[in-house]
Amino acid sequence: MPTFDLASLAAGVVAYGVAVALAVVLVFVTFRLHAAVLTNRRDEERLLLAGHRSLAISLGASLLGQAILLRHAVYPTMAVVRDLFLGRPSWAELGRVVGQCALFWVVVAVASIASVLLAAWLFTRMTGHLPEQEEILKDNVAVAIFYAFVLLAITAVLNEGIEDLSRSLIPYGPTGTIELP
Repeated sequence: MPTFDLASLAAGVVAYGVAVALAVVLVFVTFRLHAAVLTNRRDEERLLLAGHRSLAISLGASLLGQAILLRHAVYPTMAVVRDLFLGRPSWAELGRVVGQCALFWVVVAVASIASVLLAAWLFTRMTGHLPEQEEILKDNVAVAIFYAFVLLAITAVLNEGIEDLSRSLIPYGPTGTIELP
């Protein structure tokens, strides 16, 4: 008969709580970064409150893209936190795990945010005759929708790379090969 593992459940709850807290912080930071890049430090909140649809579409697409990529920091966090709950960790072990989790979130956040911003910047340079940023600020909804889909397409391609990067950060024990006769 299967048993209910309270330590595993506690590890899951802790990992969930960390994900919720960091997701809110990272999405807010992403919003501020993208808004600053898109609006050249203009008052994006004023534009949003005025009903600027194009800015809302482009910022929303950026946030969705970042959320899709940032979610990959959750799995390595859960993996090391779950291992912590399997034994009786020392304070040093707890500090090491907290440091590892912070490293996961920083690496994935920087890679995600930088990748999407860089790809969007490169895309706008490649389209030359279509000034996406200026048209978005003019509330050109068609350009904003196009730009949003470009960001989401870039995110879809980046997704596998960010996932692989995040899983490679998990500190597994030594591995090797077993040779059979």
